[in-house]
Amino acid sequence: MPDWRSAAASVLVAGALALGGGIPHASAAPPERNAATPAPPREISWTQLGLPRELALTGANHLTEVSVPVPTGVTPAVLTGLIGSVVNTTDARLDVLDSRGVTLASVKVGGNSTTTPLRVDMSRAAVVDGRAPLRFAIRDAGTSADSCTRPPSLVVSELASAYSRATPDPTTVADFLPAFIDGITIHVGPNPTDAQTQAALSLVAALTHLYQPIPVRIDVDVSDDVPVPGPDVRVITLREGKDPSVVLKNPGTPRAVLVITGDGDDLVRQVSLFDDRRFAIAQTDFAKTLSATDRSPTTTTLQTFDQLGIAGDIAVQGKSTLYAGFDAGAFGVGSITNAKVHLKADYTPVVGGTASVVIRSGSTVLATRVLDESGVLDVTGDVPAESITSKVGMALEIQYVPDQDCAPLDNTLRFVIDPSSTVEVTPGSKNRGGFQVLPMAFAPEFDVAIESPQQLRFAADVVNLMAQRSSVILRPHLSTLAESANSQAGLLAVGSGENLTAAGLVGPLMPGAANSVDIDGTSVIDVNGEVGVVQAFTHNDRTVLAVTGSGDWAAVDASLDYIRGLPDRWSSLTGDVVAAGPDNEPVNLTLREGVALVNEYPGDGWKWWAVGSAAAVGAGVLIGAGFLIARRRRPPVIP
Repeated sequence: MPDWRSAAASVLVAGALALGGGIPHASAAPPERNAATPAPPREISWTQLGLPRELALTGANHLTEVSVPVPTGVTPAVLTGLIGSVVNTTDARLDVLDSRGVTLASVKVGGNSTTTPLRVDMSRAAVVDGRAPLRFAIRDAGTSADSCTRPPSLVVSELASAYSRATPDPTTVADFLPAFIDGITIHVGPNPTDAQTQAALSLVAALTHLYQPIPVRIDVDVSDDVPVPGPDVRVITLREGKDPSVVLKNPGTPRAVLVITGDGDDLVRQVSLFDDRRFAIAQTDFAKTLSATDRSPTTTTLQTFDQLGIAGDIAVQGKSTLYAGFDAGAFGVGSITNAKVHLKADYTPVVGGTASVVIRSGSTVLATRVLDESGVLDVTGDVPAESITSKVGMALEIQYVPDQDCAPLDNTLRFVIDPSSTVEVTPGSKNRGGFQVLPMAFAPEFDVAIESPQQLRFAADVVNLMAQRSSVILRPHLSTLAESANSQAGLLAVGSGENLTAAGLVGPLMPGAANSVDIDGTSVIDVNGEVGVVQAFTHNDRTVLAVTGSGDWAAVDASLDYIRGLPDRWSSLTGDVVAAGPDNEPVNLTLREGVALVNEYPGDGWKWWAVGSAAAVGAGVLIGAGFLIARRRRPPVIP
């Protein structure tokens, strides 16, 4: 099996290239004399935009910033949501400002039991580099707060954005991928070659990573005909051909399709154009990758907090929790057994009052320290195997009690994590296993074995779901069950239960002949219909993610759709099996690995709205100000 890896490329941008056959063609239609009233702008939930589901604001006049993506050629139109859970306010309002400080909306808020609609005219919002930064702040006319009073707080939920118009039809390769899109369909036809299959898998991984944190759905289509693009769905077709190129067919029309052509390695080389933002220089409807050099992924067992994108800066009075999560896949060594954390921090020397910090990961206490007049923290702790997940979470519980009763709110302890702090990992599969090690166990390289061309779309779905949660670009390598049997790389295997069993890949739940299901070798039952199974298990000291089913595999679609519908995909699962029976109702099971465990990682949404918030203070975990630690890597802006 050839090695399809590709990397940095040189690109030739040229004029239009006419291609024939197979692509839907645009035709001009006469304008209608009585045009229908335009439909109102479509509202897009913030979760679809890769933003938090809700904002929790604490304290008056503290700014919380969120940056909303804005596609080229449109402007932001409306922001909507609901204001609720209002606590301890007096004649309060919520202000929404843009990055210049211009007030876009000022909404009076009610009491605890009142829910107030939020509707913001976004047409005046400043747009910078394809994003519209917004700042939210509580304004309150109440008396000055101190440590004996509770600060004002509220929650803005059901957030959604609308734009001035639909995303313009693409006219060049560079603008084919807008800042927001519902989905991308990659067409390969019913009998894709190995090159088309490899190119499709690589393209799914690259485009998913490019769009992070927006969870764009990317499907592979194996039908005969090239699908027609939808209003918010782009279509790419991969062809075997002697003239390698990337061409936008039907530019400037709703039926625009991107055609990527190449023969064998050349086809995969053309796909490498989308490994990063180099495609943005292809500002005509034609591009061609002339050369590409293999770029091996960087692997290491030691990284600094700065390299991992971890930062933390918080002001504390009372008790606050600072969350410090990192992606174990960022080390590029696959699955890990444990992690040693060397945490350094600076804080305000404590010369009056008392202060302490407790560092936890899952149920494990990594370290505890009294914070004293030195103002320096230097501790180490081990994250054990039972606490290892793909997203490893740490919680720093910081407490500061001033020696003054009812101290003013500006009497705080400032705690700043040193970016030279480190995490050192030990590669290995001696961990909890199951779904909790995904996508870590497949980062960055893994094998993909597909039994038949029609099953390529299931493999692509899994790659898409894993790449949505990986901080590094994944590199799937097309293989076979026989070739990958003794490999140490993670394996995505798609095929029948009988063939996987024959290859020695026996998962916890294996579909068999005549509607039978073998449950971890302990029993065989007849389910009287088809089943669809997605399962993660350890084999030969590496992780295998197996997708298998019976019948028409509709139950497999149901299982994958179930995972896609979860807020944190694989991290939202427990155990090692998702299975759907004849009624296509998925269930999540723990049969062999992946026992549930508390994970301190708060999820990806907190990264967006925590940055820029001034530190609020008060008793308890501070929602909003307490999450003042964030991955500082900004997602790429897609034109």
